[in-house]
Amino acid sequence: MTVALVLATQPDAGLRGQLAALGVRRVDAAERAGPGLLTVAAAAREAGERVLICVGDDSVPEEVLTRLLAAGGTAAFTGRPAPGAADTPDGLGAHRGGALIVDTPDLDALASSAEALAARRAAPAEVSTLLGELTERGVGVRVLDAGPDGDGAVARFVADPAARDVACWAAARQLAPAAMYGISLGLGLLAAVWFSEPATRTEVLAIVALLFSFVSARTAAQLGAIEGTRPAADWLGVASALITEFAVYAALAVSSGVAAQNAAQSAAQGATQNAVQGVTRNIAGLDGIFGGSMHDAVVATWLGADQIGVWRLAVAAMLLLGARRLAELCYEGLARASGSIFPRPPRRLLGQVITLPAGERIVVIAVTVVFFGPRLTFLILLAWGAVGAGYLLAGQLAGAAKLSAAGQLARARGVLVAYRGDGPLAHRIGGVVRGQLPPLPPLLVGLLVTCDLAVLGVANLPGVLILAPVAAMLLAALGSRHPHDGRLDWTVPSLLLTGEGVFLAGLGFARHVWLPVIFVLLAAVVLRHADLACRARAGRPIPADKFGLGWDGRMLVAGLAAVFGFVPFAFAVLAAWLWLLTAWDFLGAWLRTAN
Repeated sequence: MTVALVLATQPDAGLRGQLAALGVRRVDAAERAGPGLLTVAAAAREAGERVLICVGDDSVPEEVLTRLLAAGGTAAFTGRPAPGAADTPDGLGAHRGGALIVDTPDLDALASSAEALAARRAAPAEVSTLLGELTERGVGVRVLDAGPDGDGAVARFVADPAARDVACWAAARQLAPAAMYGISLGLGLLAAVWFSEPATRTEVLAIVALLFSFVSARTAAQLGAIEGTRPAADWLGVASALITEFAVYAALAVSSGVAAQNAAQSAAQGATQNAVQGVTRNIAGLDGIFGGSMHDAVVATWLGADQIGVWRLAVAAMLLLGARRLAELCYEGLARASGSIFPRPPRRLLGQVITLPAGERIVVIAVTVVFFGPRLTFLILLAWGAVGAGYLLAGQLAGAAKLSAAGQLARARGVLVAYRGDGPLAHRIGGVVRGQLPPLPPLLVGLLVTCDLAVLGVANLPGVLILAPVAAMLLAALGSRHPHDGRLDWTVPSLLLTGEGVFLAGLGFARHVWLPVIFVLLAAVVLRHADLACRARAGRPIPADKFGLGWDGRMLVAGLAAVFGFVPFAFAVLAAWLWLLTAWDFLGAWLRTAN
């Protein structure tokens, strides 16, 4: 059972009935400040059971109340409008009421928080204000409208308890979420530097730095959920997480080459035949404590037994992560624009672990790198990541089907177009059919042709035939002006990223581009797609990415470079330009708008 308090000037009459229907034992009303806060303190000390606090004159949607009452522990719904939320007639998209449910062990902290606020005469009380007080007292609060109900076992049981203490320290020093994201990025890059050295001591240091980076990111997320964040800080959070993980992937690929060189030098100096055999193990990226025992397994030769094979695996893991992240942004944008309060369905802890969130990926990296080497790390990230992506996709497809059946997708017409990352060429091609052609069929045709040619080997395509994958992918440009209001149209941006990434990776490996340049270019491409998606989510869409050239322009430039024989130079210039553009846009677009 639960006791409810409504802090409002004029409580909504229907809210009492809603709460009673959901099994709330007693519903009381009080003012939002002064005596009302003292009423909260008194109720918290006397209740002996969970206390639900609803703040604001607006009614709280039943979906929110149901989710809160079903949540374990202390949880909150701030009522703060999310980026891209629709102002719907039923008030869901623009809802500003909030609610907080406090578990029995945290009632004393709630009482002291309410008394402290009343002593400061804080008025009117908001859910975020109560959250801040509870956080300062070490209470862990899950903010349901800030994302999913949890982010895996590692985040919930390892990172978040530490992040709460760090959040108290950061709040006392008035550190904003952006500052914590910056600290997280710095620690992540430091971890990448240590991962590049294939020694157990440096790998342990790298794992510790990576864990601290993750805790800092979780701290920033908790501060943002309580205080609210600007779009620039939201983008910084997305970018820092991607850059950190990509840097770690690159460092692991580099370490496999360093280990191979070390083994080769040992063999050249008169090492035994066993050391010579170890060269193969190290080249395969199986240089951990037990990596040598796997040199005859399939993992030693898949995608190539030398260092190039490890880089191929690193690129594949990066593209899978980037496409998955972009798909999540697109589905969230679709759901928010359609009026959904919670764009992602609730999942139990096992379901969260299956999706391979960031904390679980860190555990995979920590265990496999030390004991088996980076090759097995990437193979597990790919296999588990594919299962997790499929699990997420199934839930998102079911959610999109519900939105379509309810007729809510019509509210999202035109929202997803800016998530595509089209360049001026694709934008013009789409104008030919005037938005009449659905985006998915031509894209699937182009993607199939591009992937087939990449698997067969673009190195075997002579002359201008190297432009065949580019021409095939340009079929997707015919749907660039479509409003993307179909049930599956939210998958288009991530599929465009997949097609572009597969072509650029295949071309780079076939034309013997320096391996780190291939990786750096593809990392910049993924980051550019995420940048455009976050801009669209924040209400600042770019219909044609003329400075970043768009996916179509980048593929065309790479294809022409292959025809004229200067692919390595073109890849290096594209990578440098995209990274410079990313930094310039953050300083000149995101921060300027925030200020």
